[in-house]
Amino acid sequence: MRNAMSHWPLPDITTAMKRITRDMTTTTVFWCEDSLYGILTGVYEAWDSRLGHDRVRLKTDEQDSLELFCDYRQVKTDASKAEKVLGTIRERLGEEAFEAVCYAAACEDSGRADAIYRMVVLGLHMKNGQQVVNCLQNPCVSLVMRLRTKAWHEAHRYMGFVRFEELENGVLYAQIEPVCAVLPLLAPHFAERFRQEHWVIHDKKRGLMAVHPRGTLWVLADAGDLNPACLERRSGREREFQELWKSFCKAIAIEERRNPRCQQGLLPLRFRDCMTEFQETV
Repeated sequence: MRNAMSHWPLPDITTAMKRITRDMTTTTVFWCEDSLYGILTGVYEAWDSRLGHDRVRLKTDEQDSLELFCDYRQVKTDASKAEKVLGTIRERLGEEAFEAVCYAAACEDSGRADAIYRMVVLGLHMKNGQQVVNCLQNPCVSLVMRLRTKAWHEAHRYMGFVRFEELENGVLYAQIEPVCAVLPLLAPHFAERFRQEHWVIHDKKRGLMAVHPRGTLWVLADAGDLNPACLERRSGREREFQELWKSFCKAIAIEERRNPRCQQGLLPLRFRDCMTEFQETV
């Protein structure tokens, strides 16, 4: 008796592997730049792909690991697409969701890009999109709101901890090393306070700087353009200002009530390297 299997046509191995791979490739990963505009461009591309929200995922480019059976698409940051997404969030989801997305994107969390995408999708499918920030039972919304709180606290602290130094050319220069990428969140605050000053805030950790020419708008720039020699030249009055500030901080302190542990809770050690009153030399 002949084996019935001998009458079956043998499939081409290449075709079979393509079919298996197609069936197993259930997720398309949009690989975004690790920035607010990079993530929002990824949100735009993922939505526009029409692949289905359950078949796409967003990752940022600081994640080097690749997964099997995923189709990866590199997303090129596009400011116009990112602005469209921001406009839609502000119009459909409200100011609170807009702020939450901006602050959450500033945090270093591997899941934030995909969480932002899921939150936007959820909000746009709700009858009242402004209620999406209250859907804390949703893991993605919960993550975005937690990251928003973390970045807000970081930015709020730096609004009080930033210390400017006057350079020889009259520019006010400050250095920061924040855990979160809060420089774009800080710059509007100082642009409002010091409208008539030339100032630069330098994020040493990320190699970025916010530059504010007097009386104009501030811009983000690559810190590689800074001239190190220029930064070392302080104005003639800077040493005097720093000594006066240190004397003031010492004068208002009450030695008998000194509590280093409480002080570290209010002013953690990681902030102090860039603060004038904690520097031994000028």
